[in-house]
Amino acid sequence: MAEKRRRGQELEKDIFITARKIINEDGFRALTFERVAQQAATSKPVIYRRWKTPFELALAALQDQIRRENNGKVDEVTLSGSDLREDLFQVMKRFLVSVDVIGKSLIREILTEPDMYTDSLPGIIGENSDIDIHAIDRVLQRAANRGEPVKQNLSRTLKLLPFDWLRYRVFVRENTDQAALELLIDEIILPIYLEHE
Repeated sequence: MAEKRRRGQELEKDIFITARKIINEDGFRALTFERVAQQAATSKPVIYRRWKTPFELALAALQDQIRRENNGKVDEVTLSGSDLREDLFQVMKRFLVSVDVIGKSLIREILTEPDMYTDSLPGIIGENSDIDIHAIDRVLQRAANRGEPVKQNLSRTLKLLPFDWLRYRVFVRENTDQAALELLIDEIILPIYLEHE
């Protein structure tokens, strides 16, 4: 009896599961289109049509896991804080979950060997930065709606600051615990985001 041909989301799910299995068992560098095609019982052209490089496939597979396990991306987190500080904590903690899933070693590899990823990295960074900006815009809008004195027209750089700060800590292998998050939010971000009389 012939196997049913998989398409669309079903095939993509199988490819992502296979890619994550290879990464988890043998490491990021072991991920090749040929190996994924063989283990996912599909063809290399199917994979080549969707992703330009194994790196792009790896990130897509890991982002899929993040969305599935955490009900969406960082900018889709359900905000329930009573003030800007609490909402920022929710978003930053959710961001750290993403960092853990993607893997600190993979992030460090990307940051230390960017030439290997020059074709893919700018688009991926831009896409993730847009997600981060949207998350912060949601937090700031909620704060403004509550009547908190949020500064208007914050630059893109300032909106990305908490995410960039956390990525830097991953790169230099500094632990990001509750105390580090409190430092980030209370001493750096809140003074920048709120008007002071």
